[in-house]
Amino acid sequence: MTKRAPSSGVAGALRSLALALACSVAACSPTYASGYQDAFSAGLRAQNAGRWEEAASYFDKAADLGDRYKDRDEARLLYAEALERLERWDDAEAAYRKVEKESDGRYQGVRAAYAVGKLVWERRGFEEGSAELLRAVRTYPTSGLVRHTIKRLLDHVEEEQGPQAALEWLEPIYKELRATEAGEAIGYEYGMLLARVDRKEDAIKTLLELARAHPYPHGSLTDDAFYVASLYLADFGKTKEAIDVLEEMLVVQEGAQLGHSYRRPRFPQGLYRIAVLYRDGIKDRAKAKETFWRLYRNYFDARQTDDGLWALAQMEKEDGRQDEACRVLGILREKKPDSRYLNCLHHVCATEAKGPRPCSKRILEHLGMDPDDVWEEEPVKLK
Repeated sequence: MTKRAPSSGVAGALRSLALALACSVAACSPTYASGYQDAFSAGLRAQNAGRWEEAASYFDKAADLGDRYKDRDEARLLYAEALERLERWDDAEAAYRKVEKESDGRYQGVRAAYAVGKLVWERRGFEEGSAELLRAVRTYPTSGLVRHTIKRLLDHVEEEQGPQAALEWLEPIYKELRATEAGEAIGYEYGMLLARVDRKEDAIKTLLELARAHPYPHGSLTDDAFYVASLYLADFGKTKEAIDVLEEMLVVQEGAQLGHSYRRPRFPQGLYRIAVLYRDGIKDRAKAKETFWRLYRNYFDARQTDDGLWALAQMEKEDGRQDEACRVLGILREKKPDSRYLNCLHHVCATEAKGPRPCSKRILEHLGMDPDDVWEEEPVKLK
């Protein structure tokens, strides 16, 4: 069949649309000062080749040439990093401080403030360095560098003096900053420290307060706080409370366009954990099976789905429902062809064929089998 060419009206409309798009792209393109891109690109080439003296020279030149503040800030930040590589510590510190001062709170200035703290710590010790880094945290509490910075500082104190000393060091900082944007990251580390000094009940309280004060999507550690708190609750034998906390985490879901939703990493992990708690803690096998199926339906492509179907098949076999166990394993084989359990199906369902490779020894041990009795791999024949 001969395809009909588009009408002149349609073709004209398409040309107009293409022209409009081209103009809009051109209008949005940045305009650089004369010579800036050449100097900045030369600096990047020298940086990538490890020629730090040359890189510093070009970045310094680019910073002087840049008309836009973001161009100047980025070039000066890279200039400071090159000076640091050259071990010109005082010059590097001065350059970082200049970037922070002139950036007026913009992205490069925030990076520079934290870089100063790291440099001071390395050159003049923990006391001065921690003071600089905490100044950066107080000044720029919304930065993604906050949690990493607090963790590094805490790790140092804990390694040198132990978790109790780290807790005492962090406590006044947490009280000071808990109402700021940095409060969530600091509060999470505070809760984890409480657990490490055997104050798990206080840790549970802190983590749950944190999760509820910073609900998703406003909190970045909401799910982690809920999940860890549930682990600690289970440690105390509070299985139902642990399940309730995980269900509370799962309630808040964020919609997305095109019929999808945003699945957060803790969701399949949390649902699998709920099923295990029903099975092993509450001993409600029916509810555990229902939850394993819920995991399969809701998070089909998650890693935990394999674990859930495998655990479900084992439960059915233990309950004398061999046909149902085989049906579940048939779903696992068909729907999850790359599952690590495929070589082990015949150990739970006799009608399943052996896989092309031996079953993992770890899985055999979990089944209560002695791997040496059922290991199928042929021994290496020595000549």
